[in-house]
Amino acid sequence: MTSENNPKIVVVIPTLNEEKGIGWVLDRVHETLQKLDKPYHIIVVDGGSEDKTVEIARSRNAEVVLQEGRGYGDAYIRGFNYAVKKYKPEIIVMLDADGTYDPTEMPKLIKPIEQNQADMVIGNRFTGLQPEAMTTLNKIGNKMLSWLARLMIGVNVRDTQSGYRAMSRDLLETIPLTHKGMPFATELIVEAYAHGYCIMEEPITYRPRLGGQPKLNPLRDGYRILKTIIRFAVRYNPTFFAFTLGALLLIPGLILGAYVAYHYFFTGIKYYVKGLVAIITTLIGFQSLLLAILTLYLKRMEYRMIRLIKTKKK
Repeated sequence: MTSENNPKIVVVIPTLNEEKGIGWVLDRVHETLQKLDKPYHIIVVDGGSEDKTVEIARSRNAEVVLQEGRGYGDAYIRGFNYAVKKYKPEIIVMLDADGTYDPTEMPKLIKPIEQNQADMVIGNRFTGLQPEAMTTLNKIGNKMLSWLARLMIGVNVRDTQSGYRAMSRDLLETIPLTHKGMPFATELIVEAYAHGYCIMEEPITYRPRLGGQPKLNPLRDGYRILKTIIRFAVRYNPTFFAFTLGALLLIPGLILGAYVAYHYFFTGIKYYVKGLVAIITTLIGFQSLLLAILTLYLKRMEYRMIRLIKTKKK
């Protein structure tokens, strides 16, 4: 049942000229959450739409909140703060308005939080990716960014850029969220992970958008997300980041070593200084690689301990 009085679930949907998809999304959100028979509320954060998005949202019994700033992250920060302060729901769901995510799959994201199995549940798009839903460039970029986040920060999430998530109110009240653009999706996961919250993934369907223009610029936003990942790696695991840079010395060391060895065995020329440099750089690079791996596992152990302590407190 939809309710503005103490809703248990609040769905936050950012919009910007999404008249072709918002009605379809809201109808299915209502249909899905009414079956759960729990009080819920829908907040649409509009960034200045010039079409009928706002009119359609209000006609579907959604509360429209005007975005004061600009950007994907800014819209969600505005919506989350508004929802938490005004309604204090147990669960907040973030969902796009373009129809790429299926609202009928929302219960599988909500259930683990209700059962105290997770604090954040992310929909993994790659398990149900429909044809033409994502370009090849976006697919490669998303997988690469997710891999880098797992490697450099230790976040065990396969789809870090997914925009379909459910979160507990406690999580949103605790973690700092500041990024106004697309890197907000990465920031949300990393901050939750660093603060000891449990993150799960559930398989979802990802569909082609229902008309309108995509807001994502693959190259520009991909570069910004990469910078965000590096920034968080430096902040939350600086030793791993430093040793990883040191490990890059393996490359010139091995190349120079191969050059010296080739001339020694096949031409008889002996490069003593170059050989010494090759040995030193290779050893430094190899030791840095081992230390980077060690610090990564130590950091992951630290996060597990934080989650364990947080679980005990609950």
